[in-house]
Formats: sequence, structure tokens, C-alpha cells
Amino acid sequence: MTNTISTLKLAAATCALLAITLLSVPNFASAASYAYVSTTGEVKLVTAIDWMTAIAIAPGIHINSGVMLLMTALDFTIIGDDVKSI
Repeated sequence: MTNTISTLKLAAATCALLAITLLSVPNFASAASYAYVSTTGEVKLVTAIDWMTAIAIAPGIHINSGVMLLMTALDFTIIGDDVKSI
């Protein structure tokens, strides 16, 4: 009986420690896809952990371009399109 109680206490402590660990560790593996306009006017794709990083690492991003989070399959259809200047 004592052995069973000790096993249950150990299991409960392990579950509590696991829960605390999972809640305290940030999710670093949540990269997302962003679209941006390059200096040639083409809509391109960059993958980053947030929009600020996407702007910082997008190769050849136009000075007036921002980024757009791509969330659905329809969003990805804009990649490769051209943006005409006014």
C-alpha cells in the first residue's frame, strides 16, 4: 500500500513538473510565412518568427514594403505576382 502511494506521489510530482516546464518555455518553433514586395516589384516569400524579423531578413525588400502574414492556401497564390508602381 505504501509503495502504491509513493508511486502515485511521484507520478503527480512528475506531471506537475512537466506542466510547469511546458508553460514556462516559450514556443521557439512557431515560424510563419510572410509575403513582401521586392525592389523589382515582385511579391516574394520569407519565413520568420515574427513580422519584425521578416522585414529584417527579407532579401531585396522594397523600402516602402511591409509584410503580410500568409495564413491560408489562397494567401499563398499572390507569391510571384507583380506590383505595378504608380
